[in-house]
Amino acid sequence: MDFKNMPWWGHLLLALAVTAALVWSQYQWAPAGLNEKKVKVADLQKKLDDKESRIRVGRRAVAKLDELERDIAALELKLVDLKRILPTEPELGDLLKWIKSLADQANLDLRLFNPQPLQEGELLKEQPIKMDVVGRYHQLGVFFDRISKHARIINVEGVSIQATRDQSVRDATVAASFVAKTFIFREDQPAAEGGE
Repeated sequence: MDFKNMPWWGHLLLALAVTAALVWSQYQWAPAGLNEKKVKVADLQKKLDDKESRIRVGRRAVAKLDELERDIAALELKLVDLKRILPTEPELGDLLKWIKSLADQANLDLRLFNPQPLQEGELLKEQPIKMDVVGRYHQLGVFFDRISKHARIINVEGVSIQATRDQSVRDATVAASFVAKTFIFREDQPAAEGGE
């Protein structure tokens, strides 16, 4: 082969081939330590990528933290409101004061406020309270209306109204007996049967 008669692009191709052969031979015959270092660099790069991925996940979690704290605060306020409607304790003292105040406002005489034993239900406990009041028929209606507007759930059942001429209460025309039931949320929910 005559290199002097070779065209210019041939010289270029030959130079590229020789350079590629030299680079390949250097890579193949490189010291063993260099290959180990390349493997170590690749391993460290993988670890760095994993840590950067964890950092990104952590930053997203921190960004959501404020939103989660606001959600928790809103749920706690909602829980307070729900406990007013459906408390976890009987709170009979407060209920008696409130009922007595309602009876006084309606010009009724509260004769009996007799809490009965708690009745266990699946989700709720029922607290029945026997009550007797004496007054006028219209005043009794006002009393029941105000009970229905209480924040707590109170059901009035078994209403018995009879005419009366009780002289101890001015202008009393009726005596009413009924059972008011309040409900208490069971925090100690029984475990579902079958281990579910």
